[in-house]
Amino acid sequence: MLIRFLLAAFISAITTLGAAGELSFGNFGGNSFGLSPAAGMREKKLLDVALIPESAVVGAGKPFTVVVALRHSGEGYTYWKNPGGPGRGSDISWRLPDGFSVSEPEWPAPELYSSSGITSYIYKGVVNIPFTITPPRSLAPGDAIDIQADVDTQVCTTRTCTPEKIPASARMTAGEKTGTVNPIVEKARLALPVRPEGWSVAVEPGDGLLALRLKPATGVAADPGSVYFFDASSPAPLVDSQSPQTLQKDGTDWVLTLPLKRVGSEIRRLSGILRAENGWLDGKRIPDSFMVSHSFVEDEASALTAPRGGPKTTLDARMLLAFAFIGGLLLNVMPCVFPVISLKVMGFAKQAHKDRRSIFMHGLAYGAGVLICFWILGGVVISLGRGWGAQLQSPPFVFLLCNLFVVMALNMAGTFEIGASAASAGHAIQDRVGIKRSFLTGLLATVTSTPCSAPFLGSALAYALSLPAHLALGVFTLMGIGFALPYLALALFPNWLKKLPKPGPWMDAFRQAMSFPLFAAGFYMLWTLEAMIDEWRLLMTLFGLVAVAFACWLYGHGQKMRHAHVHGKTAGRRRLLPALAAVGIAAGLWLGWPSPGQGVQWREWSPELVQSLLGEGKAVYVDFTARWCATCQVNKRVYKDPGVAGLIDEKKVVLLKADWTRYDERITEVLRDEFNKAAVPVTALYVPGESRPRLLPELLTVGNVSAELGALP
Repeated sequence: MLIRFLLAAFISAITTLGAAGELSFGNFGGNSFGLSPAAGMREKKLLDVALIPESAVVGAGKPFTVVVALRHSGEGYTYWKNPGGPGRGSDISWRLPDGFSVSEPEWPAPELYSSSGITSYIYKGVVNIPFTITPPRSLAPGDAIDIQADVDTQVCTTRTCTPEKIPASARMTAGEKTGTVNPIVEKARLALPVRPEGWSVAVEPGDGLLALRLKPATGVAADPGSVYFFDASSPAPLVDSQSPQTLQKDGTDWVLTLPLKRVGSEIRRLSGILRAENGWLDGKRIPDSFMVSHSFVEDEASALTAPRGGPKTTLDARMLLAFAFIGGLLLNVMPCVFPVISLKVMGFAKQAHKDRRSIFMHGLAYGAGVLICFWILGGVVISLGRGWGAQLQSPPFVFLLCNLFVVMALNMAGTFEIGASAASAGHAIQDRVGIKRSFLTGLLATVTSTPCSAPFLGSALAYALSLPAHLALGVFTLMGIGFALPYLALALFPNWLKKLPKPGPWMDAFRQAMSFPLFAAGFYMLWTLEAMIDEWRLLMTLFGLVAVAFACWLYGHGQKMRHAHVHGKTAGRRRLLPALAAVGIAAGLWLGWPSPGQGVQWREWSPELVQSLLGEGKAVYVDFTARWCATCQVNKRVYKDPGVAGLIDEKKVVLLKADWTRYDERITEVLRDEFNKAAVPVTALYVPGESRPRLLPELLTVGNVSAELGALP
């Protein structure tokens, strides 16, 4: 009974914690566990972050500017504060000394980006975001000032999106400020939107739209080219990012038409950025971005109401609903759902020769599970403004799914039986258990379908997120109905089920064969999790899965002993096995659970980088390691210690990982020529001004690492 309770808790935890936000639908990249894939764990980073103060000297009580520089590489990009389509903007949090305060960010204009019919607002390349920090008047000359910021964001390419939480820091000194300002900070200020220069902007409401009338001043004959308005209205955007904006010439004026998405709602203020392809002044590309802020009311007692009907016609709404329904229907054949199909097929075979009422009740239970899960996930997505499938960005969520699939696969393979004892409890109880199983299958099928976004589903989701909550929930309902329809159809027409073969020995073989898709799904989830956690946590996850599998074997062994009607001392041991199995599952979950924080951050080693960092006066800590080295993996536990992490941060030590998992001639040469070693682990601390690196013991402890770091100047 204990193991059955724990297995049921997997599904309950996945749906309940996910819906409640405990598994980071809302803040991971800001999840409630503080988890994200550490950028330092990646060999090829798509985003680097730096803090750039305007000056190395800070005056007491005098505000100064610090730029948060986002440096995207390759095809990587992040989102503006309003992502446009599905996506998540960056959240920047600060850790400042006592008495310091920081302003809101000043966001430069984003770029317009379209992919698969979805429009998004993004940043690429190098983007500088200025903040104003005000120090206290109590600063004394010569005081060291350390500031830190965490950029919690979502980094995407054309193929994937990954949540990241990247820290950055800077050090300054209190004293008399000079007039020199860092040129990067000056450039960041110039790139910010400005008040309209030589133009006036008037807002004219229309039927389901707003029109921005852009009037050039006398003598300003600029042709802005294409113009786009990036909506930053608070608390939620007013303009529909997925509908086109049109620019027309009206005499000497230009009129930009903006389709509204908040149909029937009150509109009090429109704010955002107008960006012009050719710039706003004749022959000048700078400034190319104007700030727009317009209030529709002078007091809070009245407000403009967006006319109902909106930019979407009746035909558009019908197409949206059709896409939602078809997308849900097609999710049944998506790869993410395939493993769960094996469970449904087994259900068909077992129910094919039951009475019609029983089959119909199974169909309703499955459909109810699908709809309830779609409503829960839809509510989370709508309330938090997150993209579809965001729950699979949560390491704890993926970890639970991984365990769940492995346990289900072991059950299908015959390692143990869930509900075997119910068979002897009578036909009525067995039916109730089966109905519950159909309901849970509907829940699980929906959870695993979310990252697939079948054809037609992407567009429906993009538009659903732009609708009022009650209408968007209707779209999710149609997705659920489409997803559950095949099963409901078989329940309504049970004669179709009679074409299935008669129950017999083939069912055991078929059931065992169906365990392999479930194993594949579990390993796929493990592969997904590997991108979110570091090597040490991955190793613990693998050991945790072994513990869970062993617990399932113990439980199954106890079932076989019970069926064999053992007596005496053996019977006593048999009764102990379920309790041991429950302890094994709890231990496996505890061992593999993605714990808060991802430890320190590593960069990829190279001899040139070591020399470059030493030339900058930085201490360099190099871990020569390999996946196949057991001692290397044990050493990694040291870097989870808060004291060690604090010393690394305090001493400004740069961590480099020299991975020898695959043969690397450069690592071989350094180990042989510099350290007279032929194997790993080797841990070396390079200190500026010292001719030889300091070697740490092969087996690291918190004590010996802390002592070595603490001795640094």
